[in-house]
Amino acid sequence: MNTHTSQKMIPQETALAGRRILVVEDEEDARLFLTTVLEDAGADILEAHDGDEALEVARREKPDLITLDLSMPGKDGVEAFADLRGDPELTAIPVCVVTGHPEFRKVLYERTVPPPEGFMNKPVQADDLVWNLRRILGVHGKKDD
Repeated sequence: MNTHTSQKMIPQETALAGRRILVVEDEEDARLFLTTVLEDAGADILEAHDGDEALEVARREKPDLITLDLSMPGKDGVEAFADLRGDPELTAIPVCVVTGHPEFRKVLYERTVPPPEGFMNKPVQADDLVWNLRRILGVHGKKDD
């Protein structure tokens, strides 16, 4: 039983209301899953299919958070992450890595740039994704018991 009963549960459909999230994912099925889950949680979604497009959209739209796949054609997520952290306009945008390659975690954390605010291995569960993004964004509420 959770002892933190003073916290209110945030309804799933409003858990991320008003937040703009950039989903960076090259695989159509994975991107559709992520965008659907986040839209159902109330987020406004931006999409990018590779690292170059992610940087372009992030510069133009200034999202509240970026979910970032690491294994993509062209500029991969590791390179895009380093570019995000190295850009003064983008470095403050929180990043949650969502990857099917957990071995890349070491590569990210060995870099001289600050690490991502979140890291999730695929396949992700919808509730875990929303909970982790709420945590990163500082949206109050609690995870189901």
